[in-house]
Amino acid sequence: MKRHAHILSTAPRGPWVLLAALAFLAVAPGWVSAQTFGGWVGLFDTEMLRWLENENQLSDRCGDAGPDIDACYIRTLAPLVRVFTARIEPSDEAARIGDIIVVATPGRGLSAHVRIGDDAEPVPWRPDLFDVDWGYGPYMHQTFVTQYGNWFLLPREPFATPVWLEVSADEIGPRIREIGAGDIVELDGAGWFVIGADAQGLTLRPEQPADMWCEEGDPPAIEPDPGRRFDRADLLDESGHLRLRPKYLRGC
Repeated sequence: MKRHAHILSTAPRGPWVLLAALAFLAVAPGWVSAQTFGGWVGLFDTEMLRWLENENQLSDRCGDAGPDIDACYIRTLAPLVRVFTARIEPSDEAARIGDIIVVATPGRGLSAHVRIGDDAEPVPWRPDLFDVDWGYGPYMHQTFVTQYGNWFLLPREPFATPVWLEVSADEIGPRIREIGAGDIVELDGAGWFVIGADAQGLTLRPEQPADMWCEEGDPPAIEPDPGRRFDRADLLDESGHLRLRPKYLRGC
């Protein structure tokens, strides 16, 4: 996947931005990158990934703590929390719908909860693209529809309506994963090789052994196959989430 691909949205400004975005969804693809189709935005940052390593750095961090070593251990292994506020428009002043809460716990990886409204208790939540073993990826990504600066429009579910989240870029870039030519994806339990991609859909052919060759020796030749076209309607569920995912989250 294209880890650091950059998407620019032409989402309008003003209080009617959500209605405009929803109208846009009804008539056009939500992604504007010309040679990719859709993608996921990562709900984590560099500091969280570094924090996950604390379990392996206790001697460095607490070796000189002396009588305060217990407190140092507790502090170093404590969860690091990020709260992504879900809003009705891409603005800090817009009405809040709820929160996505992501936690980085040393030795345990990333986890997430959703809080809908002001008084609701957070409940466990798993995004569309997730792997509990943070050593791969990491994968803590949610389908997004379009981007406006650092704001990403997510389809409905887990919230009742689409929501905007602000996900600022940091050292590891904007944390966007898109689907493009050369990727191998899984759809309805089958592996597919991406021949071509655009904002309207994907051209896929069935995966062949040589696409992800993990054996000794040379891979077999690729069998010619013109592929099959999948339009947006074939690739999104009824809520607008991608039905496919990268097949090899952990490589071979």
